[in-house]
Amino acid sequence: MAPRRFPKLLALGLAATLATATAGWAAETTQAPAPPKPSAHARFQKALGLSDDQMAAIKEVHARHAAEQRQLWQSLRVARAELNQAALNGGDVKGKTAALTGLLAQLTELRATTLQEISPILTPEQRTAMAQMGTRGHGHRNPRPTQS
Repeated sequence: MAPRRFPKLLALGLAATLATATAGWAAETTQAPAPPKPSAHARFQKALGLSDDQMAAIKEVHARHAAEQRQLWQSLRVARAELNQAALNGGDVKGKTAALTGLLAQLTELRATTLQEISPILTPEQRTAMAQMGTRGHGHRNPRPTQS
């Protein structure tokens, strides 16, 4: 008699498992998806209280310098790789370090130029708020480590 019950019990168990899984899946699909995270630009605009016109002007400044910045970052990546190779293989570390330092100086100068162009777009309060954002201002994905 036991051999007859086993297939029925197995079928009932599988049916119950399938029903539970289907109900769970249906519940997941009926929930509203999480709202998208605001873009870095939107967070920056909100943090400083920028108007749409101010934000458009700031984006234009960034766009004007984007190609130069992209080229400098690419050159910096190459220079870092070359420095690493020189250090590992006994090459000209001082020369590679000087090249790297020069690129970092160019990036810093470009950042300062960009800030000088953005400054007149901002109100004095917004300039103060932007200065308080520090060097990790907007657009950085990694939060500053907490001090304990």
